[in-house]
Amino acid sequence: MSNHQNRKKIFTIINKDLNTASTKFRVVQYLDFLREKGIDFDFINRKTINSQTIARAANYDVVFNQKSLFNISYAKKIILNARHSVFDFDDAIYTREKKPYFWVTRLRVQKRLHLWLKKASVVTTANQFLADYAQVFSNNVRVIPMALDMDIWKPKIKIAGNQVVIGWAGAPVNIPLIEELDPVFSYLLNKYPNLKLAIFSGKKPILTCPYDYHPFVAGKETDFIQDLDIGLLPLIDEEFYYGKSPIKAIQYLACGVPVVGNAIGATREILNPENSISISSENDWIHAIEKLINNRNLIRSMGIAGREHVLLNHNYKLAAERLYGVISKF
Repeated sequence: MSNHQNRKKIFTIINKDLNTASTKFRVVQYLDFLREKGIDFDFINRKTINSQTIARAANYDVVFNQKSLFNISYAKKIILNARHSVFDFDDAIYTREKKPYFWVTRLRVQKRLHLWLKKASVVTTANQFLADYAQVFSNNVRVIPMALDMDIWKPKIKIAGNQVVIGWAGAPVNIPLIEELDPVFSYLLNKYPNLKLAIFSGKKPILTCPYDYHPFVAGKETDFIQDLDIGLLPLIDEEFYYGKSPIKAIQYLACGVPVVGNAIGATREILNPENSISISSENDWIHAIEKLINNRNLIRSMGIAGREHVLLNHNYKLAAERLYGVISKF
């Protein structure tokens, strides 16, 4: 471990709190690793930024902004006073899901984002799709993929049997995506008595078909996913979702669970024909799930390929070293 005099201090701007998924998977999960390397993070919520916090930022080695967009005059002062700055984003934050910004809001959001992209010492993104966007404004863009600790997220030895479990784990805000698949689930569950549907979320979906509901409990998501045979990944085919590297897809694959879902935008960097089946219509969902139900060997081979893909491309150790490589250069 580095001695006290040589430690780097990072002024870290976040949108909400340390348990927010983006902050957790982009920064928080690496804190212990980085502390061992002599790097300490102090966190501040973007909503609390004022003249005093701007002055504080100048005393740090690096300002690390985790996709926080705020008052542009404050942002300019922070960037101007910072010794070095990193801007990290893992979503298409230049737009928003479902309902586009009103043109005035869109211009304000893009102006704030482009300031950071142009002025940050380094821009880090979760995937090549977002990197391509950032490279229009910055000549120093690094991809640090979404990643998991593969010693935690791993396959579970399952007792051989006839039952096939399809399932979804996700946030309450995305429950409508699962509810839209109700006709698909009803058809399949009626046709295949050995099929079971399981849902893990903080909100119970409204479905007409039978299913097992697992209320969200922190730390239990790994257990839930390990018990699945097929992971579901419904996404909306629109601009905001193109920038996502769904951590859910990576969690499924890390546990050796093949995925059926929408491979769009950056999701194509995670899902491929060896580890998943891409769908674009209701009939696609039925055919894809049926194909796996009727071929346990295909479930197994896709699961193996999926974990191998995550080990090579979304491994915590790889991503941690990349993040350290960015910060340690300053």
